Amino acid sequence: MSLSYCILGSGSSGNCLWVKGGGTQVLVDCGLSARQIGVRLEEVGGRLEDIAAILCTHGHSDHIGGARVLARSCAFELWATAGTASFLPTSLPEERIHALPYGGTLRLHGLTVETVPTSHDCPQSVALRLSDGETSLGVVTDLGVATDAIVNAFKNLDGLLLEMNHDVPMLLEGPYPERLKKRITSKWGHLSNEQGAEMLRAVLHDGLQQLSLGHLSEQNNTEDLARAAAEAILEERGGKGPALAVVVQHKVGEPVTLTPASAKKVPARLRQLALPLR
Repeated sequence: MSLSYCILGSGSSGNCLWVKGGGTQVLVDCGLSARQIGVRLEEVGGRLEDIAAILCTHGHSDHIGGARVLARSCAFELWATAGTASFLPTSLPEERIHALPYGGTLRLHGLTVETVPTSHDCPQSVALRLSDGETSLGVVTDLGVATDAIVNAFKNLDGLLLEMNHDVPMLLEGPYPERLKKRITSKWGHLSNEQGAEMLRAVLHDGLQQLSLGHLSEQNNTEDLARAAAEAILEERGGKGPALAVVVQHKVGEPVTLTPASAKKVPARLRQLALPLR
């Protein structure tokens, strides 16, 4: 067993992550349009009708905007904290909405979902740690500061989607109004490249296989700046570290299959090639 995942979109225009493992398939957030989620799933071999649940990290529209139309097209369960549920469309059937613990653990078939409260300007927003018992994936975006609780929960992961939202000089010198700049840089806003790099330093370990940098601002960051911030941390370990990908808003990321620790002990020539999300 192992987790497979693919980032369908990450950024202020819409967020959605496909995760397959533990005998089930889920989406983390549904901030893209229902049509785009369906199209992007098909692009990497998935189908909307196979999605069993949607896990919502918080109630901003770039994370839940597709929920209403998706509810009409597939019979998923939608899991949200009480704070997030208050932002969901009232047209959603109540029986389809389930309580995601705000700092706790949920079991979905063979998938364990741990939620960790985040510092963000949306009630009861959470980061997620997903595991099938052999491999684990952390999803942490939309937070103004990486608390000790976040750092402790995100140690010893196999895969990590980490926010690097903005480059501070680009943001401060850019066209955003002052109130928006203050909001983004506050402890209730988003992680800068430097803050994301510091969190990476705190959770980086030899077993981390895949690092994806996400939720980049299209106005206040660049792929090169985000990548450089992460690579500087990896270079502290002699350049050894996980595969690194920078996720952009309008392009589907490459599918990733994480390798269980037990499989790593098998000689490479004898391993079966990991299959993509199909």
